[in-house]
Amino acid sequence: MSGTLAVTEIIRRLEQGTTQPFLVRAEDGALYVAKGREATRRGLMAEWLCANLARGLGLEVPDFVLLEVHGELAEAFGQDGRALGAGPVFGSRLEGGVQEFALPQLKSVPVETRLRLLAFDWWVENGDRSLTLHGGNPNLLWQASRARLLVIDHNLAFDPGFDEAAFLAVHVFKDDANGLFGDLVHRLEIADLLSAALAEFDAALHSLPADWRWLDVERTLPAQVDLAAIRARLAERAGLLRGTKP
Repeated sequence: MSGTLAVTEIIRRLEQGTTQPFLVRAEDGALYVAKGREATRRGLMAEWLCANLARGLGLEVPDFVLLEVHGELAEAFGQDGRALGAGPVFGSRLEGGVQEFALPQLKSVPVETRLRLLAFDWWVENGDRSLTLHGGNPNLLWQASRARLLVIDHNLAFDPGFDEAAFLAVHVFKDDANGLFGDLVHRLEIADLLSAALAEFDAALHSLPADWRWLDVERTLPAQVDLAAIRARLAERAGLLRGTKP
């Protein structure tokens, strides 16, 4: 989606997720799950950039948009409104008829989708999509009526402390790792897709809110997120997939 929608109503704070996002209504009348100040500037950038990258890779992401929260509305909602914060926030359109993805749905997901999502999370160094017999946090939604997998929550991507071994041990689609990294044809095909998806990163940068690059409203404290380094790292890892097995 493009453009920015004004938030007209802050409905309530949601309990799921460490960032405890907000359910809001926007000027288009639709409901959105909104992440703001408590997601951190880096987390908001990661959400916006990864949503665009995932869609560029052919993964299904709920419609997402930049939402604008006016200061008066945030203040009127009290402490929680201030936690969301005034200014631009990340909004993911609320989907109906969905549930959190669980192990019984694994076989319902096409192999190509599993491979792409595994490659995507490895590429953006997102270790926050775990699911094993002992539980986890898949950050996926399942729409049974359409056998549709929706990818959400990327605020922890571009992790400088990304642990590849831990990632491959607990990722929801870890059992497909050999089909991706051990198959030259798949590696080359997906490496090409990753490189092509970098165009989405460049486009998303142009729409990244200027406010997110600063920690304060006066814009005196930079957020210190090196976006050029993140892009370079993405290009490097796409190239790595072509050559060396992780």
